[in-house]
Amino acid sequence: MSFLQKLQNLRKPVNLSNIKIERTHYGLKFFLPDSSSEDELLKLLVRIPANAYKLPEGQGVVFDFSSRVCSRRLILHLLNSIVWEKGIKVLAWLSSDESTNNFFNSAGLSVIEPPLTLNEPQPSPSAPKPEAHIPAFKIVYGSMRSGHKVDTDGSVLVWGHLNPGAEIVAGGSVIVAGRLLGLVHAGGYGRNDVFVWAGSFETQQVRIANKLCFADPKSTTGWRKSVLITLEDGTPVIRENKFFIKQEGNLH
Repeated sequence: MSFLQKLQNLRKPVNLSNIKIERTHYGLKFFLPDSSSEDELLKLLVRIPANAYKLPEGQGVVFDFSSRVCSRRLILHLLNSIVWEKGIKVLAWLSSDESTNNFFNSAGLSVIEPPLTLNEPQPSPSAPKPEAHIPAFKIVYGSMRSGHKVDTDGSVLVWGHLNPGAEIVAGGSVIVAGRLLGLVHAGGYGRNDVFVWAGSFETQQVRIANKLCFADPKSTTGWRKSVLITLEDGTPVIRENKFFIKQEGNLH
């Protein structure tokens, strides 16, 4: 997700502007720049925190090298320093360069991007179009514990805390009324008009659409406070909730 911009008033520890990351049906697709040297590319990937690759069960990562001619040294370093070190599940290694593609094949690496569906019949051109699908709004009453996962094409409201190890992937927006400590990905299926709202912002990773940013607890404005995070012109923006109600007199 392309690590391109930092949240407003939110420190991002690494600048990965040359890497584009896209949310897909199988997880994440990394578009790796062929204009960077191998050493530069490795430095960029090594600096990505391991929790950036954390995905719901059954999902993984695809590396797309475009037209780059990959050396054995590059692939070995990727396997040692990135894939095995960070525990990444790589589903496919893609390249438009014939020699690189042959190298992946000879190494037993998958070179086929996971399809959208498997063994699902396609509707005929004359078949009537289905009615427009309206994504549901899922409500979780109570806190989500470690290992609890929600994956939906709609929006999600957690009426409680999202604890470490709990995960939400939503096609729409995500609201956590309590403490946001787990993994949240709003707009996980391509939407940009979404937001993340937290009663108490305490997670080091925020995902909106194809943007990933990281928060430093020591320097992040809004840490352990109520915040709203949105995308504006493709840039993640965080706003601290400073609204309050001034009570005048007594209510009867």
